[in-house]
Amino acid sequence: MTIITRRLIVGLFLVAIALSSFAIGNKTQAEDLPGPQLVTDTWMFIAAYKADPETLKAMLPEGLEPNPEGQVVINMYTVPEAIQTSGFGAYTLTYLTVELADQNSYVMGSDITYPGRYFVQYFNSSPTMREFTEKIGIPVDESTNVLTTTEVKDGKLTATLTVDGKPFIVSTADVGSELGNFGGGHLNYFGLIQTEEEGKTTNKVVKYPIPWNGGVVETTNAKVEIKAPEGHTLNKLKPLADPTWAIWTKGSFVYPQYQVINEYTTEAAKK
Repeated sequence: MTIITRRLIVGLFLVAIALSSFAIGNKTQAEDLPGPQLVTDTWMFIAAYKADPETLKAMLPEGLEPNPEGQVVINMYTVPEAIQTSGFGAYTLTYLTVELADQNSYVMGSDITYPGRYFVQYFNSSPTMREFTEKIGIPVDESTNVLTTTEVKDGKLTATLTVDGKPFIVSTADVGSELGNFGGGHLNYFGLIQTEEEGKTTNKVVKYPIPWNGGVVETTNAKVEIKAPEGHTLNKLKPLADPTWAIWTKGSFVYPQYQVINEYTTEAAKK
């Protein structure tokens, strides 16, 4: 065997190993990505607004009750660089949650608490994240052509969710440029894992205790407008008034492993 032949064989062998590793890596990303997962230095528009209280109550599973304030919390943000995550890669996201009673979280070194939040809408641009979050009980929207953008121009923030190129949510606010008021703590989020067998649905209410830290800039004159087509479930969450509070914040947080807090059985939905 000549030196050239040996080098060729070795080279092909190394290429085969590299391709095999690449395939395994992709499988791990798409199918076996473990929790928890870290996301860092992300700018987020977060706001709370009042919505129809009876509608919010009807969206919750057994064992969870809406906060008496009757509020939705929306979060719209982008993660432009893959290095900002521990495995998700770059993505954009808009989600909406219902505030809960008796599930408060804490802020480090403060007597401030935030109500728990139950996921009711979730629009993620990343196939990897959609697969990850569906498995852990977050209600991922079936649309795959979704994008959230955030832009600050002359002190005006515009955050937009588009689905198939059409605006579904447009939020605006006046924002400052000096980051401050740093803090940290935990936020209690909740979801629902459902499995069907022999005409029965097993419902597992799950909790995601999310650690976070970060800072905010001055945020005023916030508005949230839902523009989804008639009949879309987003329209059930339309604001009754302007947000009661809103922040433009830069922070880090973790998608944790979930905890099952309640389990019950119902009749499977007829197809």
